Amino acid sequence: MKKRREAQSSALSFMDCICCGFGAVLLLFILTTKKQIILSSEEASQSQEAAETLQAAIKETEAQQKALEKEIEALDPQPDTNATSLSELAAEQERLAKAVENQAQELKALEAQVEPKQAPASLDRPSADQSYLSGLRLRGPRAVILLESSGSMLAETAAEAVTIMQQGGWQKADKWLRAKESLKAVLAAIPKGTQVAVFQMAESTGPLSGSPGNPYIDPYDNAALVSLLDRLENLEARGGADLAQGMRTVANLKERASSLLLIGDGLPTAPAPPGRGLSEAERVNLFNRAMATRPNYPFNAILFPFEGDPSAAGLFWQLSGRTNGITLIPDNDWPTI
Repeated sequence: MKKRREAQSSALSFMDCICCGFGAVLLLFILTTKKQIILSSEEASQSQEAAETLQAAIKETEAQQKALEKEIEALDPQPDTNATSLSELAAEQERLAKAVENQAQELKALEAQVEPKQAPASLDRPSADQSYLSGLRLRGPRAVILLESSGSMLAETAAEAVTIMQQGGWQKADKWLRAKESLKAVLAAIPKGTQVAVFQMAESTGPLSGSPGNPYIDPYDNAALVSLLDRLENLEARGGADLAQGMRTVANLKERASSLLLIGDGLPTAPAPPGRGLSEAERVNLFNRAMATRPNYPFNAILFPFEGDPSAAGLFWQLSGRTNGITLIPDNDWPTI
């Protein structure tokens, strides 16, 4: 027992030493980091002061140069002007001009150090899969995309979608992720020079791109595109899909759409009577009501699967064909997520 206690005491002392040593290293790291921050701040302040000093020096030198030019102009007309004086004044003028040039270069270098460098917003653009997207009639100059964000976009069956919503797992739902990836792929395939307005469409319709007053953006403007993708990342799929309101939103745009793409999974599900769902016949009626706007531009659709909606594909095919658009039903492995 005596030996065992000695071993434990020795082990405990050794662990104390290790902990103390680790704490000392951590403290040194914190102090060093703080010192680096202080030094960086001091360097920036010194650079700013040096830049202000240089600006003052440039102004003073330029003032001297202008005064010298006036002095030379006053001497030039005099026939008895000393040539040596003129030569000296000209040399002084050249020296001042050179000084202004050197100070301007130094100031430019200092300003580059003081100004924070901002990395431009960027996007890792996916390559457009031509086997699916080449047929889309997204013609310019203004294309509109309606992304259905109803609860059915979470799964292929209503029961699975309800379960996902109850468990709060909509962010990782495969079908919803595929829908958002398909939007990114479409944006990557749009030719330059075409403006795009992207709307989320559920029981209400609202812009994901731009602003409510001007939802159109240039998809090759990285800042505007990153803003759109941030909103897309946080977009929750829930509720029903009111296609009639989505079509009215597009029809009421100040700048008329040249083409439209719907990314969804079937017939509209809103508005619905309280306390019960809609039959397929009622949903077909909602679809026909939405098409009362009579779109006079190519209507395209990408339809993801949803069980119990057999007439959806045929109705969208008829609409696309009538407006010179196309309806795509992608394979289960497109797009990859």
